[in-house]
Amino acid sequence: MPVLQQQPHRYSSLSGSPNQGQVEVSDWHSRVFRVFCLLMLTVLSLSLSNRVQAQNPRALDTYQKQYQTLHTDFRDKLIQLAQSCQRDQQQAGVQTISEIIKEVQEFDPQAHPLPREVQPDLPPSLPAAERNWRLKLRNLQEEQANDLFVFSRKVLHAGFPSYAYDLILETAYHNPDHRSVRQILGYVRNGDEWATPFEKEMHDRKQQWHPRFGWLPASHIARYEQGERYVNGRWKSAAQEAEIRRDFRNAWEIKTEHFLIKTNHSLEMGVKLATEMEDFHRYFHQTFAGFFNTPEQFKQLFEGARNPFQRRNKNDQHVMHYYSTREEYLQRLQKDIPQIALTHGIYLFGDRISHFYHRPDAEGDLGTLYHEATHQLFYESSFQGKNHQVGEKNHFWAIEGIACYMESFEKNGKKSRAGNPHHIRFNAARYRLLEDDYYVPLNTFAAMGRNAFQTSPNISPNYSQASGLSHFFMHASRGEYRDAFINQLTQLYSVNSRVRNNPQSLEELTGFSYTDLDRQYREYSASLQKALNERALSLQSRP
Repeated sequence: MPVLQQQPHRYSSLSGSPNQGQVEVSDWHSRVFRVFCLLMLTVLSLSLSNRVQAQNPRALDTYQKQYQTLHTDFRDKLIQLAQSCQRDQQQAGVQTISEIIKEVQEFDPQAHPLPREVQPDLPPSLPAAERNWRLKLRNLQEEQANDLFVFSRKVLHAGFPSYAYDLILETAYHNPDHRSVRQILGYVRNGDEWATPFEKEMHDRKQQWHPRFGWLPASHIARYEQGERYVNGRWKSAAQEAEIRRDFRNAWEIKTEHFLIKTNHSLEMGVKLATEMEDFHRYFHQTFAGFFNTPEQFKQLFEGARNPFQRRNKNDQHVMHYYSTREEYLQRLQKDIPQIALTHGIYLFGDRISHFYHRPDAEGDLGTLYHEATHQLFYESSFQGKNHQVGEKNHFWAIEGIACYMESFEKNGKKSRAGNPHHIRFNAARYRLLEDDYYVPLNTFAAMGRNAFQTSPNISPNYSQASGLSHFFMHASRGEYRDAFINQLTQLYSVNSRVRNNPQSLEELTGFSYTDLDRQYREYSASLQKALNERALSLQSRP
């Protein structure tokens, strides 16, 4: 559902026009006029300095071809090493190298989480033949990592931050202990492990993370596992604590590096949600890395500056309230939001809290949380202090579209991704476009502000279109438009109201007209649907 805003909209303007009957301008008025002109020139200059040049798709294509050369050379070296293992009858080597070749063939930067453990040295007790191929493989991987890291900086300086960040993640896949990459990704060495500064701080304070109970003093874990709970300085039974926590004013508070989850459902549910949201947060900040930094800040990050994704201070977690029942959710929000019964969750700018409730009929469905968390992370990463309105005048579809897109976030084991074309949002988008032939041209769609979008009689198909367009701008042509789309989101959430209310269009940012983008979106959707249909038929025909 859309973000609802508690504050009324306030517009103010400063204008001064001379009296129409006045012929001569006084010296004082002349000075004021000159100062006004100087101010306007300054404002214009600042506005122009925030404009981003359209990205050159041919330049991106050139870099992608250079990447393919790096990839092909690496693959050929791996094949040669596998052949050497075959001759030496090292079948473990053949299998290991074959798996690596398969993984890098269509490498997904987000699908390979970093190991926590520092790679150990190869044991001297290994048989000579095995030690030989393992040492050669590690050297090849480290060389590829170094080449990719150098290449990522080249891509970044060319103005493609999302692609550069993907290359950083691939660098980490080949060499998880690459110190520069670990620093960029926000990790520090903690003995024989890699940890975030927050995790290291908690470990230094003798706190341990428990998958059911969250962060606890190490000395408390055994008693928690036996059913005891430490409440207000005293040990109680789990049942006694649950009775106390039933009142939301006394709810459990689960704190993690980036979130504060308050819930009266159960401690275990709170910890589960906190774990899910930390995984989402990690993926979110990697996917939208270009949102959180100016190009210059991004370059400084690659040069070794402090990671900007870490908390600014110890008390700036994103706050989420999770109620045990729908009735509690409605009771808490009905007064301020009369239409709250239409929602399953909501993020409010006013209290800077996202609110949800337990839905037994939708166990495990976290799409609503991901949607509202997207609004929350973008908003709170940009604005500190007073409330700001976003998407009021135009381009509101992008704000809702990207939140719908992030509903598709999913995990398969340790692998994460968003944008699964089978997700209900994208299925609906293609159906509306290809079967219902419903489509609002981008020039009209982009002109819609918050009120026009949310009060449209076609709000449901417009949400579908916003979802489909977001998928297009994130994935089409191997992510050709991703940075342009993220640039527009950056401007829509800018602290500078002039930029926020007058963001560049996707025409300006991509270098393609709206008419061209309309055509490309339709072709992309049709091609994607065709590929999905063919895959479905192929699976059906298998014995």
